[in-house]
Amino acid sequence: MNTLSLRKSNINILIFFILSAFSLACPIITHHLGFKGTEFLPIFFTLSLGSYILNPLLLILLSVISPVLNYLFTKMPMPPVLYFLIFEGIIFSSAVCLLRKKNISFILIVLLAFILARLSSVILVFIFDININDWFNGIINGYKGIIVNFLLASIMYLILKNNAL
Repeated sequence: MNTLSLRKSNINILIFFILSAFSLACPIITHHLGFKGTEFLPIFFTLSLGSYILNPLLLILLSVISPVLNYLFTKMPMPPVLYFLIFEGIIFSSAVCLLRKKNISFILIVLLAFILARLSSVILVFIFDININDWFNGIINGYKGIIVNFLLASIMYLILKNNAL
């Protein structure tokens, strides 16, 4: 039993590192294809993929690491957008982790978590003295990203739900 737990931990860590590397590629590819990051939310792609696979600690860590790595290597996203993405990622990951334990469809959990994460960042509007209209426009423009990320998480769930990691 101990060996199985250790193997699962090692697999989670490996997946975490793969998703961390993938988190660097997603925004670059998105921008290279001519899509706007503010519309498609590419930093959340890895969170979407990891939401069903990773344990809570690694998922929350990934939500912080992804935007920070992107900022360190590409200088995008710039503050204060960087802080918004970290905050939204932590809220998304926390919501997924808390709701995963409930008897709710995982697909619905991901959708609720994305909506909660995007709306909860209104708190930062007041902390960073950002125009509320700019925040609201960002929320509205990000609907494509919510749809894409929701689809990614749903596909990952449907592929892996019968396979135990």
